Amino acid sequence: MASEIPLLTVNNTMPRALLISEIFSNVISHIGTHEMDEDHRDGPTALSRRTLLSLASTCRAFSEQALDALWETSTDIDLLLQCAGIILADNDDGVIPTESQLAIINRYAHRIRFLTMGNDKWSRRVQSFLQTFAYSSKVLMPNLRGLVVGTDSLFHLVPPLLGPRLQHLTIQTTYYEDSEAHVLRKPALDMFLRSLPSSCPSIQSFKVDIDTGRRALDVPSIAPLLSHPIQNLQQLRTVIAPSITKDTLTHLPTSLTSIETYLPTGSDLEEILGSSHGQLVFKNLGSVDWWIKEWRDVEDFARLWPGKLTSLSLRCSPVGFDQELRSDTIEFDPDLLQVFFGSLHTRDAFRYLQCIRLSESSNYPREFESTTVITLDTIRPLFHLTRLRVVDIDTTCSISLCEEDLEEVAAAWPCLEVLLLNKELGWHAPTPLMTVVVVVRFIELCPCLTELCIGITLDNVDEEFDHLKPCNSDTLEYLTLRYPHADEHCLRVAHSPGSVLGKRRRTQFDFLLEKLFPRVKPFCEVTEDYYF
Repeated sequence: MASEIPLLTVNNTMPRALLISEIFSNVISHIGTHEMDEDHRDGPTALSRRTLLSLASTCRAFSEQALDALWETSTDIDLLLQCAGIILADNDDGVIPTESQLAIINRYAHRIRFLTMGNDKWSRRVQSFLQTFAYSSKVLMPNLRGLVVGTDSLFHLVPPLLGPRLQHLTIQTTYYEDSEAHVLRKPALDMFLRSLPSSCPSIQSFKVDIDTGRRALDVPSIAPLLSHPIQNLQQLRTVIAPSITKDTLTHLPTSLTSIETYLPTGSDLEEILGSSHGQLVFKNLGSVDWWIKEWRDVEDFARLWPGKLTSLSLRCSPVGFDQELRSDTIEFDPDLLQVFFGSLHTRDAFRYLQCIRLSESSNYPREFESTTVITLDTIRPLFHLTRLRVVDIDTTCSISLCEEDLEEVAAAWPCLEVLLLNKELGWHAPTPLMTVVVVVRFIELCPCLTELCIGITLDNVDEEFDHLKPCNSDTLEYLTLRYPHADEHCLRVAHSPGSVLGKRRRTQFDFLLEKLFPRVKPFCEVTEDYYF
């Protein structure tokens, strides 16, 4: 190994082990630690950037790896242009980079792996620079893996950022059919989308977030725009799109493993799931996230789905609270849910579910009346799915569970990691809720539980304060406790300064939570339920 160490002029006190590429690479990975998902990474902190810059300036042995880490993630390309000395004066019409400036750009651009171009990152200089290459075949960032593009009107400038190694693409934009400006921009968006299969054939994740001002089902011109890339990206594994045409759903690439979109309705759904190609495509999907419009389609889905799912998410169409608007959507009726849950364990397609999420629109006022109740009888059919790790149910229904019910839940799902019950919309419980003592006992019965949202009562909190011991859980990280607004008087304000719960003053209950859950991070969230 010593013979492989390059001859460099370095400080004699430097550990020679750092000149071994593998060791230095490990050091770099700790300095430039990122939070990563499949689309992009959060860039290094300011301190990490200064450290990486110092390492890059130390010697040639450190330079390349340190620069790779420094440039790996970028939130725009303006910094790249600054390094090349590209300046756009107020009276300049455009930017034409010189050969030396392009050489500087090439030195750093090939290191960028993850790029986020938000709506606020399209400066006049950036637009002018990209315009120079918009209609050429030059790829500015040949090693780019993840790209997030946020723009309404500049899609014609994006092609120079696309390349054959791009794997994850996210598009964030707005499109209003009744807006003349947006209609005029449609051809540029269409041309950009049609170029994707040829310019970046390696895309595995394609996510489209289009703000239409209403449901995507009510904007029929959206789905055809997305058809071409979805059907022709042959390595596609994940699709998130506001809506997909029937023809596209029928001819999805067989490589697909996860999809999130609106569920087709009626005979269209039966035809898609019943087709020979549909059977082949959907058989490979392990995760499905559907926006639904009619409950009958949910029943057809449960009856016809051909593959074995590990994750299932069903959401109601997001409409306003206005009763006229709500009439065009569905709500999760407890009786219908019970029948649906009962149908899941009878088919092989759902017996291996590890995650189930159900959510209604959150466009409800802070105070609304809940007239239906979810009880353990509603949920009990899911107990047959013993592999469940995540259960997330968020509805406008009230939830009524007792201590014995929670004991059944813990026994039925031994691998339970996440249990979220009406985290956004509240419990609105018509009967007395569990005490903190009951919640602690339930957590201790679930050895794998990492996140919990549950409704509690604050009655007798003062009596419990001096008698409870810390919760014996090594896994719990996030806890949300929802209590009735009527229990607000139970929160006695303590005289100690500071706060762990937002900006309000600390209460005796805050100290109780700190005592019970010292390991929970970042803190226990306590939220009021407002209801009649």
